[in-house]
Amino acid sequence: MVVTLLLDPRIAFVLLAGLIVGAAVPLAIGWARLLPAEKPPFEIENPRRRGPAPTVSIYGGEPQERRFDAVAIVLLVLLTVGFALQFPGVPRGAGLNTGLDHFPTGKDWAEIALPALMFLTTGVAILYGAVRRSFIRVQLILAGSIVLLLWLLAPWLYQELAQI
Repeated sequence: MVVTLLLDPRIAFVLLAGLIVGAAVPLAIGWARLLPAEKPPFEIENPRRRGPAPTVSIYGGEPQERRFDAVAIVLLVLLTVGFALQFPGVPRGAGLNTGLDHFPTGKDWAEIALPALMFLTTGVAILYGAVRRSFIRVQLILAGSIVLLLWLLAPWLYQELAQI
C-alpha cells in the first residue's frame, strides 16, 4: 500500500507494460512450440531411408522425442486465459455477473474463486514445468511466474494509473 503512494503513474505504466509484454512472450513461444516442425528447405527425401522419430532439444539437455503432453497444453491454455483476464480493457465483470445467477452460493464467490483459481493454476504450471520434462517446460515456468506477478501487482498498478 505504501509503495503505491510513492509510485509515479509513468513508472506504473512502464511496469504494467513490462509485465504484459513479459508474460506475452513466453506464452507466444509456448504456443509456437506446439506447432509441428517444418521440413528443412532443400532437403532431398529418400523414400528408402527411415529415420528416427523427430527430437526436440530441451535447453541444456539431451534431445528427447517430442510427445503429446496434454497436461502441459491444458496448463498453457489456463495461463493464457489468466493473462487475457488481466489484460487492460477486458471486461471481467460482465462475464462473471451472468454466471452468478446459476450459483446460489452468493454474490462474492467470483471475487474470491477466480483469483484463487488463477493462483492455483500458476503454481501448478510452475511446479509442473520444474518437475516434469516437457517440450514447453521453460515456457510454463516463465509464463506462470510472470502471470502470477501480473495477478499480484496489476490491481495496484491500475489504481496508480487511475490517479492521473
